[in-house]
Amino acid sequence: MRTTVISVILLFLIVGGVFTAAAANETGNNSSAVNKTVKGGGGVQPLSWASSIEVEPSSINLGTVYPDGIEKSYPNAVTATVTYFLAWQDTLSVRADGDLVNTADSSLTIPLSSLKFSTPSLSKRSFMTSNQNIMTYSGFLNSQSVTMSLYITVPPYTDPGTYQTTLIYTAT
Repeated sequence: MRTTVISVILLFLIVGGVFTAAAANETGNNSSAVNKTVKGGGGVQPLSWASSIEVEPSSINLGTVYPDGIEKSYPNAVTATVTYFLAWQDTLSVRADGDLVNTADSSLTIPLSSLKFSTPSLSKRSFMTSNQNIMTYSGFLNSQSVTMSLYITVPPYTDPGTYQTTLIYTAT
């Protein structure tokens, strides 16, 4: 009898979170808006045996947000799905790679604490650079999903430009 070994390929999907800001000019009109766009749910790092992660959508337009320090919410903006062969109290976690950085001038940033998320089972919290568990799953030949709401606060007088960070999802 011949035995076949099936290799499991870990899926690494890098999708950056992109934010666009157009801030108020102190000498100009105070009603200027901040336009924000998010691309993707982030990188995917499945570490569980025979598992994969899919994050949808790959691009989100957050529309226009005023740089007034007031939080804007995007309910159920992202869905992360873990498909697995065998799992026992495994976890899905998320982290960011750092502050939101202006793509044209890396000295301009929006603090990571301005970007938050929540799930149906977790209260609103800021993204961090360390893993935060968002779901625990168990079973055999199954998949489970979790939806995440996003929240962004644009600090007053944020310089205009496109700001980016990467969100990384990990299954362990």
